[in-house]
Amino acid sequence: MNLSGINVAVDGYNLEMQKGTGIKTYATTLVQTLMSLEANVDLLCSRHVDSDNPLLVESMFFDTQNDKSYSKLKLLRLYFNRIKEIPNTDFVVKQESDSIFKYLSDSGKIFNSNECYTLAINLYKLLKVNTTINIPKKIDIWHTTYPIPIKIKKAKKITTIHDLVPLKLPYTTLDDKKYFFNVVDNAIKKSDLIVTVSESARQDILQCFDVNPEKVFLTYQPVIDKSALFNKDSVGNVLHRYSLESQKYILFVGAIEPKKNVRRLIEAYKGLDTEMKLVIVGKKAWLWKDEMKSIEDMFGEGFSKKVRILDYLPRRDLGYLYKGAFCFVFPSLYEGFGLPPLEAMSFDCPVITSKVSSLPEVCGDAAIYIDPYDSDDIRESIELLINNPQVRSKLIELGKERVKLFSMGNYAKKLYEAYAKVI
Repeated sequence: MNLSGINVAVDGYNLEMQKGTGIKTYATTLVQTLMSLEANVDLLCSRHVDSDNPLLVESMFFDTQNDKSYSKLKLLRLYFNRIKEIPNTDFVVKQESDSIFKYLSDSGKIFNSNECYTLAINLYKLLKVNTTINIPKKIDIWHTTYPIPIKIKKAKKITTIHDLVPLKLPYTTLDDKKYFFNVVDNAIKKSDLIVTVSESARQDILQCFDVNPEKVFLTYQPVIDKSALFNKDSVGNVLHRYSLESQKYILFVGAIEPKKNVRRLIEAYKGLDTEMKLVIVGKKAWLWKDEMKSIEDMFGEGFSKKVRILDYLPRRDLGYLYKGAFCFVFPSLYEGFGLPPLEAMSFDCPVITSKVSSLPEVCGDAAIYIDPYDSDDIRESIELLINNPQVRSKLIELGKERVKLFSMGNYAKKLYEAYAKVI
């Protein structure tokens, strides 16, 4: 079972982001797994590089601050210049560097076309045209980790669609709903295979779009084993850095936005009779101020003594916070997959999560399920764990077994099956 001799290009759309997202994690594991299957993996990136000097080219590419200096005027000029090339738009990209981030092997290449994703998205919004990119190398499969209106000459296309949140819960996102529907529909029509990460997400795709069920393939998403990077003796030291004590806090990890339902978690926590803190780890996303305002309304200006908000954590530290938490509560309103509960289980942290979308499918019998729209139900489930140590211990053991189903080995088998359908 290998993909030796197969040239795969993966989009850098999310990998270029400084701070991680769920899709960035997915893209990372996709690249690592393809490499383990012996495929030749390259990335297509879009960072702005405005120099012909080889030293500056590489320096500017890896300077993430450089992206912010790209003026709107330059972007518009590029945009309108390239409109003239429609309908046969070819961006010829050149190989910039043999050493791409930490995700690729020595054989992996980085191809860079300045702002190609921004330009392709804008061109599609305006004219519903797919942008063609000509890479100076034979590419067998172009795998996009998000619906992107770009094709690579002579390559078959695989697109991963993680979820349909903008269509299923439109009030929880700022996405342009019409554009989202059109670009997903376009991806389904233009791709040779659609990959998705749960049966729940697969059924959503089949219900919302006219697509042959054989074309939508389920691979799930793996949980990376981080045991080699984890030192049990360091738990106390890492937690002390964040003014936390082991087993004396309740943990939530995820973007602070309406879909993640942080407000009802805070309401549930307010009703608990406990000295444990509530720790919220996640970047501030859409309407985060509205979500967080409820904290000060409930606890006053001294809310930080009860509720800790950590905007961003290094991935390594996050494992220690999972390990030290009394429990992990994830009351999300919708998830295409829902990686954080599995990550918590992998660090022996019992999970309370929603009984909606993919979460019961992913967590199986290893979680307590709640109605995410009922803060009393969330509170009562946390109380159940506090008052019943045996239930907590059982969940920890069940979680260890559940995580094994989402190993990198199992993911590699399913990914190989997906690629075999296209090759």
